[in-house]
Amino acid sequence: MKNLYILFALLCATVESYAQTTFTLESSRIQYSGYHVAHDWTGVSEAAKGILIRDEGQPSRIAISVALNSFDSNSSNRDSNALRVLNALKFPEARFYSETIRKIDEETVELSGFFELNGLRKEYKVLLKEESEDKVYRLSGDFKVNLLDFDLKLPRFLLKPIDENIDLEVDLKFKQNS
Repeated sequence: MKNLYILFALLCATVESYAQTTFTLESSRIQYSGYHVAHDWTGVSEAAKGILIRDEGQPSRIAISVALNSFDSNSSNRDSNALRVLNALKFPEARFYSETIRKIDEETVELSGFFELNGLRKEYKVLLKEESEDKVYRLSGDFKVNLLDFDLKLPRFLLKPIDENIDLEVDLKFKQNS
């Protein structure tokens, strides 16, 4: 009887591993847009790292991280100030984790998880467009992040602070692992 339980446990583990597929982030583009009464700007990174798990063909978990120093706004002074404001020496990455991914419709998924910045984790729900073809899975879309949620002091220019909200636009392409 004991051997039967062991065999059953092995069989369940084998079936589970066949139903679960792992994808690694192959290419990415993450763009942030900041706003001030005097001017707006964007910064872009194509250096994110990540993993996506699909259970029975449906996305179930995701983890993404991006080094803050990989963002380029075409102004080294602005990028340097952003790293200081974001406390990047102590917390060098922005991260997003989700263990709850819900299909909204044929093209849209909702990721419920945690966005981490400046050492703080905040719950976020993000709607993204999904595309799946062969062994490639793509997520894209945009959402807002409030910098004050992460205890960040907003920089000032001409005596006015920047807008507390930044827009994030993501395009993430995952490739199925062999």
